[in-house]
Amino acid sequence: MPFCEKCGGEHDEDAAFCPKCGRQLKGQLVGDYVELATWGQRFIALLIDAIPLMFLLAFLQLPGFYLFKGVQIRFGLSNIIQFLYYLFMDYYYGQSIGKMVMKLRITKFGGGPLTLMDAAIECFGKVFLLPIDFLIGYFMYKNQNQRLFNYLSDTVVIRDEIN
Repeated sequence: MPFCEKCGGEHDEDAAFCPKCGRQLKGQLVGDYVELATWGQRFIALLIDAIPLMFLLAFLQLPGFYLFKGVQIRFGLSNIIQFLYYLFMDYYYGQSIGKMVMKLRITKFGGGPLTLMDAAIECFGKVFLLPIDFLIGYFMYKNQNQRLFNYLSDTVVIRDEIN
């Protein structure tokens, strides 16, 4: 059964409104067609998210260390804060601030809400392994516009016309 994007309640495929919260279901994952977010839209959302995170992390001046000398993969407290930000936003809202601005939403592949484990898997790739995550996803899962960790968590990023 499909799920309401607002409250997560199940509804019939032909329902016009969610029986739990009353939200109009037009544009939900109830039909055969859903508009996937493009790579460009997702990149812009990521840049929008980077702005407040950059200011917060600069203010906190958290230490980190480089995994390899000369390679820009950092593991430290700043990564943990980024991970917690994306985990909280994706799990509770299905959207980060950047996704809200770009009118995008992350859902399970069939339209259901994310579990905490789904959100953690998806966020791990985004925060700690983004270049690898994107490149593997771009070449292996291009038709679904999924990063590798989207595929592993069975999630997709869709256009969210209803806010």
